[in-house]
Amino acid sequence: MLWCDAQRMNERPEPPIDPAAAAERQLAGLSLQVKAMRGVLTRLLQDVARAELQRDSSQVTQLKQANEQLALSALDAQSVADRAAGALDVATRSAGLDPLTGLPNRALMLDRVEHALSSARRNGHRVGLLFLDLNNFKSINDNFGHAAGDRALQLVADCLSSLLRESDTVSRHGGDEFLIVLADVNHAANAAVIAEKVNVALARHSEIDHLPVCLTASIGISIYPEDGADCATLIERADAAMYVAKRHERGGYAFHATPSAAQQSAGAPSKLPLTSWHYQEWTVAEHERRHALLVEANEQLVLAALHAHELLAAERDRRSHAT
Repeated sequence: MLWCDAQRMNERPEPPIDPAAAAERQLAGLSLQVKAMRGVLTRLLQDVARAELQRDSSQVTQLKQANEQLALSALDAQSVADRAAGALDVATRSAGLDPLTGLPNRALMLDRVEHALSSARRNGHRVGLLFLDLNNFKSINDNFGHAAGDRALQLVADCLSSLLRESDTVSRHGGDEFLIVLADVNHAANAAVIAEKVNVALARHSEIDHLPVCLTASIGISIYPEDGADCATLIERADAAMYVAKRHERGGYAFHATPSAAQQSAGAPSKLPLTSWHYQEWTVAEHERRHALLVEANEQLVLAALHAHELLAAERDRRSHAT
C-alpha cells in the first residue's frame, strides 16, 4: 500500500501553468531585449555623430545652432500663446462673460436672478424666467462643422439681446441653452409675448455664412412667485416646461404646471392649452430632462477618459524618448 501511494504521488500531474505569470516572464524577457537593442542603437548613433564631426565639424555646428534656435523660438511662441489664452480667460471670467457669445456667463446670470428676485420681493411684482433650448442644433455641428455652430450661437445671442429691455438679462446657460430673466412683468402673458418674439426673430435667419439653417427654440417659462420662490426652483421648473414644449411642438413654448398666473391674463397667447396638461405628461417630460442630463454627464466622462488616455500615452512616449 505504501508503495502504491508513493507511485500515485510520483504520477501526480504537474500543476497548471499560470498564463499571467508566463506572460509576465515573456514580457520581462522582451524588455531586456529592447533595453539591449537601445544600448546598441545609442552606440551606433554616437559613432555616426563622431563620424559627422570628423567629416565637417563646422556644418554640424551650424545645424546644431539652427536647431537650438528653432527649439527656443517654438518654446517662446508656445509661451506667448499660453499667456494670451490665460489673459483672455482671466479677462472673460473677471468680466463674468461667456467668451464665445459675450453674454453674461452662468455665475453672473445667477447673481442677476437673485437681484431681480430681491427687488420683486420688496416691490411686490413678478419675475419671468425663460429657458431656451435650440432645436436640432447638433445637426448644424454635424453637417457644417463646429465653426458654423459657434456662429449660430453668436447669432442667437444677438437676436435675444435685441429683444430685451435694459432691465432684462439673457445669458448662455451652457451648450445650446440660453436663459432670459424678465426683471419685472405684470402678467405671465408678457413672458409669452417674449417667447413668441424669440422664434419670430430666429426664423428670419435662414442661413449662416451662406449655409442653410433653420433656427428655432423650445422655450419653458416659470413665473415668480407662482412657480417658485428661489432661483434654483425657477430654473428647474422652466427647464421642465421646456421639455414639455419640445414634446408638443418644436419652436413652441410652455409655462410650468401652475397656470393660474397665465389664465388670469386675458388674451395670453400660449400655444399649449394649460388646462390640458396632466401629471403623466409632466412625468415624461421630467424623465426626458433627466435623461438629457445623464447623457451630458456621460459625454463629459468619456471626454475626460480620452484626455487621460492621451496624457498617459504622451507620458509613455516622453519616457521612451528619454531612454
